[in-house]
Amino acid sequence: MAFYRNIYALVLVGLCQMGTAQTILTEQQAIEMALKTHPAMEATSQYIRQQEVLKNAGTMWEHSQFFHSVTADPDLGLFGTTNLGIQQNFPSGKTTRANRGLHASLQRQAEARQGLTRQEVVKQVREIYHHLSYLDGKSALYSHLDSVYQRVAKAADARYRTGDVSLAEKLAAQDKAAQIRLDARTVYHEIEFDRIVLGQILGLGEAVQPVVERLHEGVFSIADTTLLQTSTMAKYSKSAIEVARSEQELTKAKFAPTASAGVFGQYLGNGDIYPGWQLGLNVPLFKKSLRAQSEAAEIGIEAANAAFRTALLAQQNELGHLLHEQEKYLILLEYYNADGKVLAAELLRTGELNYSQGELSYADFVQLLEQAAGIEVQHLENLLGLNQTIIELEALTGQ
Repeated sequence: MAFYRNIYALVLVGLCQMGTAQTILTEQQAIEMALKTHPAMEATSQYIRQQEVLKNAGTMWEHSQFFHSVTADPDLGLFGTTNLGIQQNFPSGKTTRANRGLHASLQRQAEARQGLTRQEVVKQVREIYHHLSYLDGKSALYSHLDSVYQRVAKAADARYRTGDVSLAEKLAAQDKAAQIRLDARTVYHEIEFDRIVLGQILGLGEAVQPVVERLHEGVFSIADTTLLQTSTMAKYSKSAIEVARSEQELTKAKFAPTASAGVFGQYLGNGDIYPGWQLGLNVPLFKKSLRAQSEAAEIGIEAANAAFRTALLAQQNELGHLLHEQEKYLILLEYYNADGKVLAAELLRTGELNYSQGELSYADFVQLLEQAAGIEVQHLENLLGLNQTIIELEALTGQ
């Protein structure tokens, strides 16, 4: 028993030391830090900047063509005329506008993707904090059970000394008390793991000391399911439609004729030099490939629309499932508040009292306490399930 007391004391001292040396953060502070330091947020910001640069890159010019040509002449010989010059094709205004429109659409899609990433990062942090609240409640429960089992172990030892119980029962009581402390240590290690994961999400090189609130019933209500159409996921799905339409506009712009111009110098075999210039009109004579591209772009729009409807349908199904889950947890929590809480407290009280007075066997006492502990643990799990479901609902609807 002295060994377990020493271990328990060391754990408490370690917690106190880490609490003073490490970063202390509330849930909101952790969320704000994660949104600044998480690499996924940095990646989406870079994608937005990339499209901003391309959108403002100006007109997309083709490469200039430098040329040198030689023409034979009956009077001046094989190298009678030499031409040296430069030619440039001019992009159409329609193509330039379509190209800028495409990058503007891609930029908005990157912004929508950033919204999804932000939502996921916030959800990760909130889930960890709610899980830590659950573990904190579980730790408090085991602490209470530890006190009960320690008192019962002492009572079993006293009754053994008077010959009222066997040695096996005394040892069983002591072993159960030790098991409860081991369970408490397991919860402690779970808390430490969550703290390490939280530190990794925040980009810190150490575990975080979170400020954890008591686990309580969350609240979520939705009066208008059309919120799904304006959710972060819906905005991202819609952005794909916009990109597909911009790609179609760029394909259509390729049908437009473009102009070209060039200047050159002509050198004759007799030593004379004459300047020259030329103007041209570039027209797509062979349009089969362009028509195929245009048709493919139209199909792309239809596919993006279908993908949006599919995503919306999946969201609606997920919303129905999550609302059902929320209702299930609320019913279970209502039972606990009405009956379970009082029952668990009474089982703990009467079980310890009756065993100490010799009116209850140890086996019956353990059964009562395990029933009470089961009610309390299930209550904590239901609270966690409800709050995790609400986090999912809020992320799904963009609230």
